[in-house]
Amino acid sequence: MNKYTKPLNTTSLVNTYKAARKRLFLFDYDGTLTPIVNNPADAQPTSALLHCLQLLCKDPANTTWVISGRDQLFLDTYLGSKIPRLGLSAEHGSFMKKADIYDWTDMLKDADMSWKEKALAIFEKYTQSNPGTVIEQKKSSITWHYRNASDIQKTTQQSQLCFDELKSIVGVDILIGKMNVEARSTLVNKGEVVKRIKENEDYDFIFCAGDDQTDEDMFKALEGDRQAFCVSVGPLTKKTKAKYSVESSEDIVGTLGQLVSFSKNSAL
Repeated sequence: MNKYTKPLNTTSLVNTYKAARKRLFLFDYDGTLTPIVNNPADAQPTSALLHCLQLLCKDPANTTWVISGRDQLFLDTYLGSKIPRLGLSAEHGSFMKKADIYDWTDMLKDADMSWKEKALAIFEKYTQSNPGTVIEQKKSSITWHYRNASDIQKTTQQSQLCFDELKSIVGVDILIGKMNVEARSTLVNKGEVVKRIKENEDYDFIFCAGDDQTDEDMFKALEGDRQAFCVSVGPLTKKTKAKYSVESSEDIVGTLGQLVSFSKNSAL
């Protein structure tokens, strides 16, 4: 990973956007389009965010995707139902739905998911010994959240032990995120989603934004692509494959506001 990033140069970004004829936008959701919050259910899109996404999607030169760890119901409820031309990827690529398509495609329909039983047993052990922690189960992953643990210091130490135990399971990637530990199938990740979206397409502008470890797969998939602005949300000192950074999700929404002012149909 890069040792440091550069602050995003919005002037260069806007100029490249205006000159491009075929653009691709790839966004993580939590921590990127919305701030990280203690209760995930509270991370609903703001009116400003929805307005920007609607204008991006109305421009025929733009293809826009949200690639999230969230499940289908959340993404449909808060994004898909409001913005039909928005592409959605749920659970890190387990499910995908193209713009203007009603049905989701199950990318793991025939996959072996027997590893989940072993991972769940390990997570349950650490949940029982660490009050305030919770387990979140999805199609391709299981995540242990300890943001609200009663003893954060102890639980943070326990998270490393949990991580070490999970590494013995075959067929999974283990990630330490922001106050969580995640076990996910090796068959899906956000980088594979990006590759599928880009397949047989020729974009002359790509904007990709994310804030955590799962988003590094997107940045990796775009390495070497001269058309790509890969943007990490967080401090300049964070280790990331992204070339650029902004401090917060509010900065991402503000940047989108600048871009859509130059889009076709921006006045609609």
